[in-house]
Amino acid sequence: MSRYWTRALSTYMLVVLLATIAKDYLPALPLPAELDRSENVLWVTAHPDDESFFFAPTILNLLQQKPRRGALLCLSTGNHEGLGSERIGELELSHLQDEPGVWWEAAEIHAQLQKWIAAWQPDAIVTFDAYGVSGHVNHRAIGSAMRAAAQTGEYPPIYAVDSTSIFAKFTSVFLLPFVVLRQTLVNTRREDAAVFVNSIGQYRLTRASFHAHQSQARWFRTLFVSFSRYLWYVSVSRVG
Repeated sequence: MSRYWTRALSTYMLVVLLATIAKDYLPALPLPAELDRSENVLWVTAHPDDESFFFAPTILNLLQQKPRRGALLCLSTGNHEGLGSERIGELELSHLQDEPGVWWEAAEIHAQLQKWIAAWQPDAIVTFDAYGVSGHVNHRAIGSAMRAAAQTGEYPPIYAVDSTSIFAKFTSVFLLPFVVLRQTLVNTRREDAAVFVNSIGQYRLTRASFHAHQSQARWFRTLFVSFSRYLWYVSVSRVG
């Protein structure tokens, strides 16, 4: 029995490897028309390094699929550990205070959002969903504020990165074959959702982006980037 499971695991690992390679040769999943037409995308995050942890597949694929402009609005300096000035050097554009125990007010988020929308004129926005992937209170505050913004009809189309269960979150690349299979067999456009998959080269670029945030080098963050599926692929859903 142990020999059987060893062979099964080895075979599946080969499938995983082939899936990561195949991404470069298969057509991307069709995007919702709003995202496909977009030329200027705004990402709204809470802390420096969020773009590496949770949004990289959306950033790399949207900006590499066709000529697009991209902007990142990070709403705090990440000063919870007193490293705000250092993290500003790692990522510019910040405003609110990184504090895990504080719920950011929607009015303040909307004020910043309106300011930068006026400056950048995005035609699509990508941000957190209601749970904020990790459950961090600042992430959830943004997700809540962005849902309220979407319901006004006064903002560009807003898409949120989908949160998953703890199990699914830390499956790294191991469920990727099923994503690639769906990419191959169910090549249909959905107007309210999309999946973004990193190639091996894009994954390496994501890891390099994470390591650029040197002030955040902690053993548990290293574990996160080693096992998180969000560095390999994410799904997004239309908000509102």
